[in-house]
Amino acid sequence: MKTILFDLDGTLIQTPTIILEAFKQTFQAYLKDVELNDKVLSNFLGQTLWQTFNFYTDDEDLVDQMIKHYRKVSNEMIELGLEAYPNAKETILYLRKNGCKIGVVTSKLKDVASYHLKLTNLFEHIDILVGYDDVQNHKPHPDPLLKALEILNIKKEDALYVGDHENDIRAAKKAGIESCAVTYSHRLQEMLAEQPEYVIDDLDNLRDII
Repeated sequence: MKTILFDLDGTLIQTPTIILEAFKQTFQAYLKDVELNDKVLSNFLGQTLWQTFNFYTDDEDLVDQMIKHYRKVSNEMIELGLEAYPNAKETILYLRKNGCKIGVVTSKLKDVASYHLKLTNLFEHIDILVGYDDVQNHKPHPDPLLKALEILNIKKEDALYVGDHENDIRAAKKAGIESCAVTYSHRLQEMLAEQPEYVIDDLDNLRDII
């Protein structure tokens, strides 16, 4: 493995709880009649904000308002304390020391993703970041991963994508690269159904794969 690509939310940084709470508050403020059970909420993970809110309304002005509200709520919670998952930094440093390039491929806007990586002291240790605004098609489409491989000039067979959502696994398979699922995901069963090549309990387990 010459390149390890990571999803961001729910894989490297502990944002799922923040994300789900922000969704709850946003729907309560704008679409309170929508029933949000645990299954519905977990479906929001791994999607762009536009995909999520457009599913419930065709009103583009309303979608814009909801996105702004969601970001305000989530940003406030993130500023109170955002942490990386255990061994995230240590694993990245180990991989780099052993000759691996490190990339982050996320459906988040690039500047937001950069900020969150800086908050968790990971930004300076990655080689590239591919965000929402870098591609037209988003996961599970393979374009974000193919963009990362193109930037790094890496062959598909030399790369691995690590994620916490079934869209991560689907995108990797469509891109022709191997995938790795993390078991601390909110979408574990859905991921396993996509048959990732590897499954790990802790990011530190990546040492055994490379």
